[in-house]
Amino acid sequence: MLRAVEGLRPERAGSVAEFREALREVGLRARGEVTDSLTHAIAQAAMAEERAAFVRYISSVTDEEMQMAEPLPHRRTLAPEEEAALRRTLLDRWGAGRGYWFPISGEAPPEFALAFHTDWFDEAKGRVVGELLGAHGVERVFELREHGEDHYEIGLKAFDPHYNGAEGFWFSRESDWVVYASHESSITIAGEWLVAGFRERFGDCNRYQYGGPFSTPDLRGTWDWESTR
Repeated sequence: MLRAVEGLRPERAGSVAEFREALREVGLRARGEVTDSLTHAIAQAAMAEERAAFVRYISSVTDEEMQMAEPLPHRRTLAPEEEAALRRTLLDRWGAGRGYWFPISGEAPPEFALAFHTDWFDEAKGRVVGELLGAHGVERVFELREHGEDHYEIGLKAFDPHYNGAEGFWFSRESDWVVYASHESSITIAGEWLVAGFRERFGDCNRYQYGGPFSTPDLRGTWDWESTR
């Protein structure tokens, strides 16, 4: 249900009443992998109760209360056809988005790309990337995961590139930059102006380029697990 709510676009609603009706429809009909998997009668009854409670609440909120609600950070669930189109864009521009990418795909690195182990590329460096994006005028970011339904358009403040059990790609509509988080403890940043800005902030970053998934004292990582024992 949350994904369906986040897939709505309030700016496209003609009125508060129309948006309220759209929310009611979400409560009544939203489906996903979880709802489709609930086949037991008790689970279905519990789901029906939750749907009814949501619809009752939405119906009880006044127009004034809806208009006064404080906006949350932007996050919009992408429709399946939009996700598919964005993956085609990534594939055409970067050869990415259909599976593993640099540095773990085994293919030659793309131009203007750097990859690091997450031991070196920590949250602070992720925030620096966000600052560089903001300085370049980026306000909205697409986040695509390798599986599941968690594919979003997010506001820059919510930009947090990391592996969460599913690999991820982050980029904007212009597709002149991309960030990739893999299951092998790697973070890749790519794009001429983004890499140039990152190198200005971290002049020694080349010495920390990714060497493999297993942690090493030099923070680069290695593929040789035996050497880390």
